[in-house]
Amino acid sequence: MDEQLIKDEKKTPSVTIKNIEFNEGTKISLDPDDIVVFVGANNVGKSRALKDIIADITESTIQNVIINKIEYNVENFECESMKNFFATHFTKDQNNHYNVQMSDVSSHCYSDDNFKNIDETSKYFYRVLFTFLSTESRLDITKPIRLNYSIDRYNFNIMNILETNKEAITLLNRFLLLGFNKAVEIDNKLQNGDFIKKYKIGNEQEIKDIIELDKRSSAKKLKMLENLNEQGDGIRSAVAVLASLIVNEHSLYLIDEPETFLHPPQARLLGKNIVELSKNKQCFISTHNIDLIRGLLENGSSRIKIVKIDRMDNTNKFHVLDNESITKIANDKNLKYSNILNGLFYKQVVLCENESDCKFYSVILEHLDSNTYQNTLFCAVGGKDQFKLIIPLLKKLGINYLIVADIDLINDKTKLKQLINSIENDEYNKIASLHNDFLNEFQEKSDSLIKKQATIKQEIEEIFNTDEYMSTEAAEKIKAILKKINSLKLLKEGGKFILPAGECTIKFNQIQQFLKENSIYIVECGEIERFIPEIDMHGNSWVEAVFEKYKDLNDSKYNSVKDFIKEIFKIPN
Repeated sequence: MDEQLIKDEKKTPSVTIKNIEFNEGTKISLDPDDIVVFVGANNVGKSRALKDIIADITESTIQNVIINKIEYNVENFECESMKNFFATHFTKDQNNHYNVQMSDVSSHCYSDDNFKNIDETSKYFYRVLFTFLSTESRLDITKPIRLNYSIDRYNFNIMNILETNKEAITLLNRFLLLGFNKAVEIDNKLQNGDFIKKYKIGNEQEIKDIIELDKRSSAKKLKMLENLNEQGDGIRSAVAVLASLIVNEHSLYLIDEPETFLHPPQARLLGKNIVELSKNKQCFISTHNIDLIRGLLENGSSRIKIVKIDRMDNTNKFHVLDNESITKIANDKNLKYSNILNGLFYKQVVLCENESDCKFYSVILEHLDSNTYQNTLFCAVGGKDQFKLIIPLLKKLGINYLIVADIDLINDKTKLKQLINSIENDEYNKIASLHNDFLNEFQEKSDSLIKKQATIKQEIEEIFNTDEYMSTEAAEKIKAILKKINSLKLLKEGGKFILPAGECTIKFNQIQQFLKENSIYIVECGEIERFIPEIDMHGNSWVEAVFEKYKDLNDSKYNSVKDFIKEIFKIPN
C-alpha cells in the first residue's frame, strides 16, 4: 500500500481500549492490535457489548447494559497532530467549523478553539477516531452518492480514496476476487442534473480492461457494468468491511456480525481478510458464525481474544479465552479441525471418543428429547487422550460439558489421573487409592477368565485351512483371539457384567459415581457396540447397520442405550 494509505503513525492521533470491566466484575486487558470476538447464543448481549463501547466513547446518555467501565490508550493528541489530522480528513464549512459525519450517521462540530489545550482524557475527539460497521451502515456504504445534495462524508471519503488510489482499489479487488470472483470500480455519472458517484461490479478481466483504457473509453465500459448496490447484500457488506479497513486510518474498529449474508466459505475468507487488513488496529467483533472465527484463527490466532457471553434471566456472565489459549487451539490439529469451537454457540457440549459415538448418541437423544438435542453439540475428540486437552479450554469459556467414554477409560491410572486433574487440580487424589485397589482386585480375580497359552494356540490353529494364503477374515479372527489375553481388555468386551462379585463391584460403583459427579459417564456394557451386540461390526459401519436393521427407534433393542442417555441428560422416564 502506498504512502497515501499508510500515514506516519507517530503523527496520527489514535485511541484504543486498554481495559474493559463487565457488569459482573470480569475484567479483560487488551493490546492495541487485539481482535476481540464476542460470542454466545442469541440475545445474550454480543451486539449490546459493541453498543456499550460506542456509548462510552461518544459519552451518550444511553445507559450501558453489560459494560461497567472502559479505560483507553491514546496517542498523538498534541494540538498540531490533531489539527493536521482534521485538515487532511475533513473540510470546513462556511463558519470555519469541521462538521464531521460518523459511521453511525451522527454529526459532530469542531472549531479551532477545540484544538487548544487538548485533554487526552476527554472523549470529545475519541468519537472521530473509531469506525462502527453495523449491518445497516455497511449496506449504506455501497449506495450511490448524489454530490449535488448534502453528502454522507464518511462514505464519500471511502469511495473517493478508492477512486483516486490505485493501490487501494487493487488491494480491495484482490480480496473480492478470492471470495466472490468479482471486482469493483468507481463510476461518475451525470443523471437528470445530479452528479452521481457509485460502485460498479464486474469480473476480473472487465475491471482490468477498464483500468487500462483511456478515460473516455473506460467511462463508456463502466456504464455497461452492473451497479454494486443492486447486487446481493453479502458482497455489498464484504466490500464495506474490506474497504473501510483498507482506507480508514482509524485504530479502533467495531464490527457487528460481519458474516451476515455470507456463505460459510466466504465468511471464513472474510475472517482471514479482516486479520490481514487490521494489522496495527484493534477490532471488536460480535458474531454467531464459526466459519468467521475459523478464518480469524487461521490468520491471527496470537491476536485473538474470545469473550463468551451467557445470560441467566437478567444476569450476564463473561468467560474470556486469551491469546495463549487461542494459539493452543490453532496449533493443535485435533482441536483446530474438530467442531469443538462450535460449542461457543450451544448450551452444552458432549465429548465422545469418535464420530460413530456422536452419531449414535445424538440420534437417540433427538428421539428422546428434541429440545435438549437442539441445544447440545456432540463433539468427537479423536481418542481418550484428547479429553484432558479440551476440558481446560471449555472451562475457561464457561461451556458446560459432559464426557462419554468406553469403560476402559478406567484401565489406565495415569490417563484417568490426567483427565480428572484437568477438571480440577489434584482431584484424582480423592479416588487414587480406591482406583488402585479396584484394578488390582479385578486383575487378581479375573485370572480364570484368561485363556491359557495352549488354548489360544489351539484356537488359532483351528482357523488355518488348506488355502495357500491367509484371508483377511482369518487374520481378523486371530487378532480378536489375541486381544483377549489381558483381563483389563476383557472389561471393554464384557463390561460391568464380568466384574467379580463383592468388593470389586462395590469399588467400581464408587469410582463410577465419582466420575459422574465430574460429568464423566462410562459405558457400563463396555463399548458402544455392546448396546446392540447382534450387529458384528465396529464404528460407523456398526452404527449404519444398526439403524438399517432396527429402523424403528421405539424397538426394545434400544432400551439400554435410552436408559443411558436419560441418565446423562436427566431426562425423566
